[in-house]
Parts: sequence; C-alpha cells; structure tokens
Amino acid sequence: MGKIIVWIVVVFVILFVLRLINAGKARRTADRRAQAAAEKTAAAAMVRCAECGVFLPKADALPSPKGFRCGDAACARRHGNAR
Repeated sequence: MGKIIVWIVVVFVILFVLRLINAGKARRTADRRAQAAAEKTAAAAMVRCAECGVFLPKADALPSPKGFRCGDAACARRHGNAR
C-alpha cells in the first residue's frame, strides 16, 4: 500500500512540474505579443492637424488640401471649415 501512495505522489509532482513549465511558456508568449503590439503602436506615424495643430496617428487623420486634419467637429467649426 505504501508503494502505491509513493507512486501517486510522484505522478502528481511530475504533473505539477509540467504545469509550471507550461505556464512559464504561456507567460513568455503573452509578454512577446504585448511587446510586439507596443512596438507596433509606438511605430505608428503621427501627423499634425493643419487647423488646430494637434498631433494624431496618421490612420485617424483625414486628408485635406492643406494637409491632414483631425476628426474633431469643434476644430472645423472654430476654423470656419464645415465638412
């Protein structure tokens, strides 16, 4: 009976160690994904609104004859350019 208990404990210890290894790999993978996402957003080009001067990501900017514009409706009203 004692040998069975020892083998059960050994199996549980092995399973626990494998679980710790797997959790460590998952954490490293998540960290790499988060770092890649942070680098991608940091590398996004920033442009300046031709009307109010605020900087915004190029993907969010609206092209205009004067350059890029922000999408703020108040900006367009302040500078007399209705869209």
